[in-house]
Amino acid sequence: MKFGFRFRMMMAMLLVAGACVLSVAWISYSDSKSMIEQNYVQSLDETMTLQMNAFDDTMKEMYQTVQHICGTQELADCIDVYLAGEQTYEDGTAVTRELSELLTFNRWGSALYLYLPQLGKAFSSEEYYAVRDSEKGSVIPWEEENDNPFIPLYFTNRMARSSQRVFAYTQPVLSKSGEIMAFLCITVDERQLYYGLLDELNGSDGENYMILSEDGMICSGEDTALLGTRIQGLSGQQNGRMNADMAENGLLYTSVEAPFSHYRMLCQSDLSMLTKDIREHVIYLLLLVSLVFMVLIFIAKILSNQLYRPIQELTEAMDDVGGGDFTARVSGQDADEFGVVLAHFNEMVSRMDGLMDQVVQERTEKREAEINALQYQIRPHFMYNTLNSIRFAATLQRNHKLAELLGDFIALLEASSQRKGAFLTLSEELKLVKSYLSLQAFRYFDCFETTFAIAPETENCYVPCLLLQPMVENAVFHGIDPKRNDNRLTITSWLEGDRLHITVADNGDGFDVERASQPDQDEDKRRLTGIGLQNVEQRMKLYYGDAAYFTIRSEAGVGTRVEFCLPVSHDPEEYSIRKSGTAG
Repeated sequence: MKFGFRFRMMMAMLLVAGACVLSVAWISYSDSKSMIEQNYVQSLDETMTLQMNAFDDTMKEMYQTVQHICGTQELADCIDVYLAGEQTYEDGTAVTRELSELLTFNRWGSALYLYLPQLGKAFSSEEYYAVRDSEKGSVIPWEEENDNPFIPLYFTNRMARSSQRVFAYTQPVLSKSGEIMAFLCITVDERQLYYGLLDELNGSDGENYMILSEDGMICSGEDTALLGTRIQGLSGQQNGRMNADMAENGLLYTSVEAPFSHYRMLCQSDLSMLTKDIREHVIYLLLLVSLVFMVLIFIAKILSNQLYRPIQELTEAMDDVGGGDFTARVSGQDADEFGVVLAHFNEMVSRMDGLMDQVVQERTEKREAEINALQYQIRPHFMYNTLNSIRFAATLQRNHKLAELLGDFIALLEASSQRKGAFLTLSEELKLVKSYLSLQAFRYFDCFETTFAIAPETENCYVPCLLLQPMVENAVFHGIDPKRNDNRLTITSWLEGDRLHITVADNGDGFDVERASQPDQDEDKRRLTGIGLQNVEQRMKLYYGDAAYFTIRSEAGVGTRVEFCLPVSHDPEEYSIRKSGTAG
């Protein structure tokens, strides 16, 4: 279905209005969401900082307690008495009672343990299994070394009434000689610590609080099955004092580090619960905008039907003209603005119909005239220089080789004057160049050597007729010094992608490129730079436009190098003037 101009304008206005409303709604939603999240994170920071300070105070008190007990004389005497005695069960219970009396820290299921490594015996301040023998080869967690003594150990304590995960500090007890005679360990139960610090916080909707170790392992949380594991989906490292990162699963992870113990309290939050009310308001707004938008579309459709008919006729006529039918006309009878537009359209198409053939014909004839003029301009000049060379040869050399020179000249003259096509293969162009060089070699007593480095794949590529000969002639006249016997001409060609490169280089004295670009009026010098270079440049411009170019580099005492860069072509008519003129 086609829509009128006015309908499209109204639709555009509606779309702009709708886009503005949606943008404002989205920006408002984003700003509100961002503000809620910031306030929420700030609130979490304050709450978790308070709780982690309480956790840190507990760990600090445990650390100070175990340090203090290790330095008491009572503990040292108790160990000495046990080691000096018969080490019976009653002696062990005496050690247990002494540990209970020394333990002044009584919170969250705290307990004190003493391990004698030389006897493999462990004592507990708790009455259950007060004295136990460690299994042979087993590792007591209390013996683990910690790089940072302030960071508590976290392990499963199997000496309690039931296996429990605990936070612990351990300290070696040294004898008077400085040897380790025991290890003292103080622990708190993870479950009791959780119910004392985190359970109340986990009552909030969409929040899950837990305590992580320094390496990210879950040490305390509501789900005991997750203890000892690591959080899945958290991409960033929680290594700052306070971190708030959005994980891959869409959850917000906020954590606060305890400065003393370096454990972290982490809150796993579902942000969708926070922005639920805002999303509902945005949905209501979108529904209202959609309803208004549909009503306005219906009204715009009714109004556009009245304006659709003349626009439809004009569109159909334009489609016919675009398809090449310049006889298409629009029957506009209304006297309003549309009638004026349709009348002007009919007049324009009539003029286009008459001018199109004229423009195409004139363009083709003009280009053919230009190319013919350029070819006729260079050919007499080329033939004059060739005849002049033969005249010099006939004057200076009374030799039968003149017949051979005349044969080369005849072949060259026939190729340059009788050829009808504007393009020929590179191999055919090189034959003309070789014929010309044969004449010039005789004239200059073979004082120069020509080297052809022609890539085989370039020989069948089509180039404009007499493209290289003017450059070779220029190189001979200006690059060859008859007094030297090391004169060299080098002609090379190669393909680079879809580009054909051809170079003509000599080792002569070089010349001023800017001065050579101007036509030389001295006929005695017979320089080709004026006519030849301009002719080649204009022909390449007519044939290829900006798709081809040539460059000239000349350096005093080194020589001159001309490089052509042309599109690769295997069709002699691909870049012909008639073909391009008709296409235009």
